[in-house]
Amino acid sequence: MDKLSPVKQITWGIVRILGLNPGPFTLEGTNTYLFGEGERRVLVDTGDGEQPGYFDLLKQCLGTSRIDRILLTHWHADHIGGVNRLLAMPELVTSSCAVYKNKNPATDDQDNVKAHLALAISQNRLYNIVDMQTFEVGDVRLQATYTPGHTDDHMAFIVTNNNADVAVDERLLVTGDLVLGRGTTIVYDLQQYMNSLDRVLGIRPTMLLPGHGPIISGSKDDTPNAVRVIEGYIAHRNMREQQIIAVLASSPPNAPPIPRNGGWRLEEVTSAVYTDITDPRIIIAAQNNTRLHLNKLLFEGRVNTDGDLWMFVN
Repeated sequence: MDKLSPVKQITWGIVRILGLNPGPFTLEGTNTYLFGEGERRVLVDTGDGEQPGYFDLLKQCLGTSRIDRILLTHWHADHIGGVNRLLAMPELVTSSCAVYKNKNPATDDQDNVKAHLALAISQNRLYNIVDMQTFEVGDVRLQATYTPGHTDDHMAFIVTNNNADVAVDERLLVTGDLVLGRGTTIVYDLQQYMNSLDRVLGIRPTMLLPGHGPIISGSKDDTPNAVRVIEGYIAHRNMREQQIIAVLASSPPNAPPIPRNGGWRLEEVTSAVYTDITDPRIIIAAQNNTRLHLNKLLFEGRVNTDGDLWMFVN
């Protein structure tokens, strides 16, 4: 079992460096990944930029090498927050270090995103990532895979190794926050998210390198654990949908507004489904997940709304 040491050599040419920013949403912290063995390396994600110890770990791993390209899975601060500081550290990056992120107006026009990428923007070092774009560093090859749902700009990366002398599994997947090493992730658009899960399931990865939590590897009964986890994510969302339908099909609480006409408030549905959550921050995330499912069901014509009440359509 991966115990999330600050630095972990995953396989030849791939090192995980923990962002040292633990929390209820980041778990032990943001996983960043350093690729390559030569003088120029590729870094996927940068942590939140607020942990000096993280940059010390990067220096330890790099030695005399330098980061030449930074690939960002998505716009959240715990993944892009270290960009400005990195670009200002010549002991860690080359003078021509480029930053790559999927350009998306829905995310990039936010002031906090512009602030985190300010140095890359002002120095004309920020470039777009498009679906299926490839990045090579030595014998390691990363292929971008557009996987929206957690965010509009989310990218995963398929990792392969072209060195015939190195036994490296050719179906490694850097998942960002699409799939975590433990627990489930927050979703922005459920329909897109389910499509993205289906897409990466089709890759049949044998190792997941998640944005948070332990690395997922190994197999059982000839099925990679990575595949089992993705299948579990899909099954989990389908289970939540069935739980919400079951709640809406039952009698609502005897509370205002009266009459209810079979309707449930969002908060009531969430409490009935997520019975084990007490952290207020996590409750808000659970309410967001419930809303996503309800909106999907509304689009499908399986529920109706009346003000702030949700009602099952028999």
